[in-house]
Amino acid sequence: MSYITIEIDDSDSPAADQMDFETQEQSSNAQFDKQVGDDEQVVDEEQVGDAAKEQVMNKTLLQMVLSKKQLHLSLAKRWVAFYLESPTAALVSLLQFVVEASGSHYQIPEDTSMPFSYSDIISNSSLHFPNTCIYPLIRKPADVFEHKVGTFLKALLMVANEIPMDLYNTFLTEMTNFVLVCSESSTRTFRHTGTMIGLKIMTILSDLKSSDDEMAKTVWMVMFNSMFEVRRQDIVNLIRLLCLSELGQWFARYPHCHIQPPSLRIFYESLNNSSGEARQCSLDNISVLCRKDDLLPQCVALATEFREILLELCVDKEDEIAEKSLRLLTDFYRVTPDFLCDGVGQLLEQLIMAANRGLAQAAADLFILRRNGLEGESFSQRIQPLLQFFVESEHEQADHFVDSLFDNCEMVLDWEPMIAVLMENPRCHQLSEIYCSSLIAILLAGVKQATTGEIPPGRYTKDLKREPMKGAQERATKLLAPVLPELLRQYASRSEDIERLLELPMYFCLEYYRVGNRMGQLTELLEQFDIILFDQTSTTLLQIGVQTLAFLNRMIPNSHTKHFLNSAVTNYNLACQRMPDPSSAESPQNRSNRVLDTLRLLTVLSGHFDLTEWQLTELLLFSLKRLVSDRRMPHGANPPPEALSLYLKASFCCLGWDMENLKETFDNEGMEEYCAALNQNLEDFLYVTFSLVGSGRTEPLAYSCFSYTCDLFVLNGNLCGSANPSIRSVAHVPSGNEVDILEGFLMENFLELSPADLMKESNFDQLQRIRSILTSYLKLVCLGVMPAMRASKFYRYYVKYHAPFGDVMRCSLELALQVNPVHFAMTLLHTCLLLYVKIFTDGNAAGRLPLKSAEFSELMELANRLAKILISNPMEHRECMIVFHRSGIMFVFEATQKQHAVTSKKLPFLRVLKVFVPLLLVQDKVGILTYFQHFEQLVMPTCNSKDMKYLKDYRTALSPRKTKCSSQAT
Repeated sequence: MSYITIEIDDSDSPAADQMDFETQEQSSNAQFDKQVGDDEQVVDEEQVGDAAKEQVMNKTLLQMVLSKKQLHLSLAKRWVAFYLESPTAALVSLLQFVVEASGSHYQIPEDTSMPFSYSDIISNSSLHFPNTCIYPLIRKPADVFEHKVGTFLKALLMVANEIPMDLYNTFLTEMTNFVLVCSESSTRTFRHTGTMIGLKIMTILSDLKSSDDEMAKTVWMVMFNSMFEVRRQDIVNLIRLLCLSELGQWFARYPHCHIQPPSLRIFYESLNNSSGEARQCSLDNISVLCRKDDLLPQCVALATEFREILLELCVDKEDEIAEKSLRLLTDFYRVTPDFLCDGVGQLLEQLIMAANRGLAQAAADLFILRRNGLEGESFSQRIQPLLQFFVESEHEQADHFVDSLFDNCEMVLDWEPMIAVLMENPRCHQLSEIYCSSLIAILLAGVKQATTGEIPPGRYTKDLKREPMKGAQERATKLLAPVLPELLRQYASRSEDIERLLELPMYFCLEYYRVGNRMGQLTELLEQFDIILFDQTSTTLLQIGVQTLAFLNRMIPNSHTKHFLNSAVTNYNLACQRMPDPSSAESPQNRSNRVLDTLRLLTVLSGHFDLTEWQLTELLLFSLKRLVSDRRMPHGANPPPEALSLYLKASFCCLGWDMENLKETFDNEGMEEYCAALNQNLEDFLYVTFSLVGSGRTEPLAYSCFSYTCDLFVLNGNLCGSANPSIRSVAHVPSGNEVDILEGFLMENFLELSPADLMKESNFDQLQRIRSILTSYLKLVCLGVMPAMRASKFYRYYVKYHAPFGDVMRCSLELALQVNPVHFAMTLLHTCLLLYVKIFTDGNAAGRLPLKSAEFSELMELANRLAKILISNPMEHRECMIVFHRSGIMFVFEATQKQHAVTSKKLPFLRVLKVFVPLLLVQDKVGILTYFQHFEQLVMPTCNSKDMKYLKDYRTALSPRKTKCSSQAT
């Protein structure tokens, strides 16, 4: 069995820093596990022999506490026995326990005698920290560490409670005094650990002793005033959080505790804490404590005083703190209705539309609480407040509204009375037209979310998965399927309502139509689809209707859909035939509109149905070329942009279906003829798209043409691997000139606006257009249609344009890495080199290289961002990194035997290569180091001190130093 090891080297890159931190933490965790695992046996003082006792007592107290199988009660009994026998030595071991828990390796001398000099112990201990930045309370198993220490202290205090009072007082005094001194230390590790142990002691004393115990109360109050009151305002967030957490536990025992209700103010004052965790802890504690009858009046009074802060937390940021703050306000409103005035309540209710799902649901709870209806109200009366809120909020996202109410308001899923209201005359229920439309929107959103479990796009939550509601699909189908045709007839004049009603069958259980002789209902529904779609001009409505029609036909194939498609194609052909007819009674404008209407439907249909049997491709392309030619004529017709856009999309969709049908079986003669026609159609389409993209003027259609062209190249690329020569003849590999046209168009738009301008709301449409064409172009790179290195000219802006395009670029880089690691390595290198060459121009002498310039900083940031793409799995990306480093070294030293000045100017590029060193496996570092040293020996005699530093830094990074076991290799 062998192991692949990854060496972690110090580097100035964030990628390296991340790996360094993880390595240090894993190393610390390993030490922790070793410490915890040293004693694997359960030790009981009555069952262990002298040899075992001696072995155990040779360990430090902390090591035994952290033992995985140690019984803390047994250990506490042994320590107390030790204390009764040798009080000073036992107390020294207890002080050593605190020092060691802080992360110090200092050993308190065994001959230390009382009275102890706490300051000397802490001063000496502070000199023996291996790393003051990493200590037990901030490592990953910090919660385990804190729990073990806490349980041991509880056992220790419980056992010590039985010893003579004078010895108990000495033990408690020495322990608490040392912890108090630690908590006042300027060293964070002592302060943090001392505060944690001190707070645990306070909590345990509160549990073990009654509130009438004067001795315990005195010690407790001293620690409260001297430690808690000071440390709760500590600069370290974790220490403040510890204080608030323990304070909540003390109040949990109220009134049987030493603390009094006025101290509740601490939680409310902490709502202004700079730490989000501290604010959240305060909210959690207030929420729990306000349920105690004894504390409720004080909680309400303080909430009234700090109401403005709670309101600010609700609206400041959409996060868990806002959610908890709003739920707390709702609890207080439930107790005291005057707590929130109407204006504030209405403001908070607007958060129903928040992107954070928890916050939105909290606002929905407040909304429901403030609108509790009267018993005996009809459904239309009860639904009125919801509809009124939805309308007045002027928010079109019914999905978000229903999602907020989904778990707490049954009304939004009560579809039967909704349908009854819609089927009757809505005016009888005092519902206006806009309220009726809102009801349909809520109905659709409720059916969609209940049957699919979908969480609306744009809404985020801890768990983005929600299971469909059991039986919801069957119930929705049973209620809606019989009446949907009538609803479509009743609301036929309102396009927005029809859009939503047409979408409903997408969520039906279609088995409903197959049983019980219900196919007549489906036929009636399809007939309504015919009436609506043939009479509509709204593209959005057509898309929804055709999508639903395609779904129904896919699930239940039927002849009605075939007849509908034939009618749509026939209508288009007739409209085209009548267009040039001068004898027609219709005006030219009406004939033109008729063609446009039929083309609109045909275009949408071509995106969902294969219309190959009607042989539309050549007809559509002919019309498209004619329109483009007319635009170029001096006095030619100027067709509406929508007509060109529709012809482009319809032609593209038909070409896509034609290529898809190449997979079908043809005889050789039929295949050759089919492929020849398809090839000609492809050439015609590309001629049109390139004429618009490369026209030298940017017009809206050029963006669509760009995307269609790239997508066709991708589809064609899939044909290159076919075994059939006829199919391979159709494959169109983009020429260098075609790629240049695409890149020129993209670059012109890419750099037209600065990153800051692109992010402005006024430029949103332009940003989306550029993102669309950038995505289309990068598809060619990701899918191997063209060399990935060509995209380097755009990847070089990965840092500068990270805000508008960073996600698109990173996604494409990750896909390109999977397709071809070697090409990806060269793409990374060329991307960095483009910036590097621009910085170090021939005009910059070697001694005046702009290493501290903003451009070089951008280059280093670019290298760091690119390195993060590979940091997740160095083993998988091994080949890529080897190629990258060897190629980079070759670039630096390629002019070694020609002229030293050129080499000297390239040496700073080693700083860029160094960023990627942590991604190399140890075995590969050795090979790269050998390869590097071969060139290094050639240039060292002529290097100055600055050049030597570049060489040394890269060589040092490659040199084996720290290693860790990463993964098992076969």
